[in-house]
Amino acid sequence: MKTGKMNPVRADFDDLLSLKRRAVLPMMKTNKKAYTGFGETKSPFKTKGLDFQEVRAYQPGDDIRLIDWRVTAKYGKPFTKLYTDEKERQVYFICDMRTRMKFASRGAFKSVWSARLAVFLAYMAQNRGDKTAYTILSADMIETSYAMRGNDAVLSLIRAVEVASNPDHIAEDKLPLSQALAESELLIKSGSIVFILSDFSDWDDKCDGIVGRLSRKNTVALIHIYDQLEESLPKGVFPISDGYRISFLNTEKASFVRTYTQAFQNVRQKLKESVQSYQLGFMPMRTDLDGIELVNAFCRGGQS
Repeated sequence: MKTGKMNPVRADFDDLLSLKRRAVLPMMKTNKKAYTGFGETKSPFKTKGLDFQEVRAYQPGDDIRLIDWRVTAKYGKPFTKLYTDEKERQVYFICDMRTRMKFASRGAFKSVWSARLAVFLAYMAQNRGDKTAYTILSADMIETSYAMRGNDAVLSLIRAVEVASNPDHIAEDKLPLSQALAESELLIKSGSIVFILSDFSDWDDKCDGIVGRLSRKNTVALIHIYDQLEESLPKGVFPISDGYRISFLNTEKASFVRTYTQAFQNVRQKLKESVQSYQLGFMPMRTDLDGIELVNAFCRGGQS
């Protein structure tokens, strides 16, 4: 296998292939909770051999130990929890690769980390024998795949994110995250693990509603990829460019800085509310950090 080196502006094929060596351990079973930026929430890989799927009305012969007492009390009649065999689990990736993701002030572009983390997680899923599938959201296109198992599944993901990460393809973002989520919802099999990798800059009520529905029958984890400049701005006048035009950003204006930083905090607050409401997994990922080490700790249920 070739030894790849991370390209900070484009997902590199050899680098993505080389991530297989870092995914030497399968997704581990754990009873620990995952550390997140919002405190502790459930790990996306907290399992007991069977994965919760849904509840249905109690039927004669059902194991009374599987009665969902909360739902039973709510409706006044017994309901049973149903589980799916973990061996049939599907791991689904929704990767945001839009133009707004092709940015970083340090480290690597948000789009590069979206690609790398998805591929790394796909290799971990492969080690468990899970099927993987994906949705790739670009500026003007949504690409989806069927669930597959083995090397072909990971290679399909690698090729898709490599193409989508091309920094030479700069276009106006015409498709919202909610549309990618809606199309994915139709493809995700109950009992799946769903990873959504994005900067969530256009997270809205539609996104929240779709993720809420997905979380009822699946384990959903949000990976929030952001740059340090989005969190806080240094003071000064700085040149900025979209690759074609150059302008200048004046961060010495207090009103502008307040508006700018508040936009990021609003996104983070909306994500926090969704995470807590639907018991989602959540991992913040800054572009200048080692995302592979962070996701390793995240998937194993705690900090390294």
